[in-house]
Amino acid sequence: MTRHGQVDMLNLLTKEELSIELLRAYEPPAGYYLAFSGGKDSQVILDLAERAGVKYDAHYCVSPIDPPEIYQFIKQYYPTVAWDFHARGFWKTVVKKGLPRRQGRWCCEYIKEAGGAGRTVIVGVRREESNSRSRQKCFDLHRGNRFGGSRYLLRPIMAWTTGEIWGYLERRRLPHCKLYDEGWERIGCVLCPFSRKTKMEIARFPKIAYLWRRSCDRIAERRLAAGHESMIDGQEIWDWWITRDKEAIARDKIQRKIPCRIVP
Repeated sequence: MTRHGQVDMLNLLTKEELSIELLRAYEPPAGYYLAFSGGKDSQVILDLAERAGVKYDAHYCVSPIDPPEIYQFIKQYYPTVAWDFHARGFWKTVVKKGLPRRQGRWCCEYIKEAGGAGRTVIVGVRREESNSRSRQKCFDLHRGNRFGGSRYLLRPIMAWTTGEIWGYLERRRLPHCKLYDEGWERIGCVLCPFSRKTKMEIARFPKIAYLWRRSCDRIAERRLAAGHESMIDGQEIWDWWITRDKEAIARDKIQRKIPCRIVP
């Protein structure tokens, strides 16, 4: 029995074998670039890569909006993982490009998808996580973006369930980030546009929330300096952004004044 209930161990063992075979089948001569986030899924792919005996180098794309507990966890338990600093100047980019939204998550490209260009990248993506991910293949070409070139993506745990992930970690006696023990089902970027637990995140990670809030003031100042006459101030932008309820936004006259793209 795991923290997510009963796990079919025979099925899990079969999936482990399939994942290991995938890693061996697609191993490139130069080895894999393994995308490591410090979360439970990336822990599993790293352990599987080790067991598969494939050549790889693991990288953590340092995110300025990750909880400090993730930094501490990686430093303590995964000291050989390389730290890649692709997101320097992130907060200036927020002011320039605007706050990331569900339909415009430039932040993922900027922080997490800038590494591994020209290589085969192992990622801990699973179908269970979202509708869009459920349509992805185990192996395909990912076209480059403005922050990095194209790469091949290998998703060895696509068919795994959350329960199987926890079952694997427990059976392999792998430690996990303490944020999971606080009740967070997923850990990573604080106030991600997909998160609806904004109040909880603001209360738990006030320093990061402050940096987001300060960016809202600077966005408002930038609009004013550019000659955009508007009564929208930093607080209104902040309220709009952390309100992840479309109906609430539609009812609010002030929120309706705010364009989807905040900056000119």
